[in-house]
Amino acid sequence: MTSPPADEPADGGPAREELDQQVRDHYGTWRDQPKGLACAVVVAFLVLTTVAFGLAVLAVVLAAR
Repeated sequence: MTSPPADEPADGGPAREELDQQVRDHYGTWRDQPKGLACAVVVAFLVLTTVAFGLAVLAVVLAAR
C-alpha cells in the first residue's frame, strides 16, 4: 500500500499548494470561462437541430406528394 503524497517533496521542490496555485494562475478554473460562449453554443445547437428537423419534415412531405 502506498502512502499519500507529502505536502513537501523530498527533493526540496515547491510544495503542492504552490504548484496548484501556479496552475490556477496560468489556466484559471472552469468558473472563469465565459458563460456567454456556453450559451451561444447551446443556442447554436438548438437552432441547427430545429432547422434539421424542419428540413426532414419538409423532405417527408414533399416525398409523400
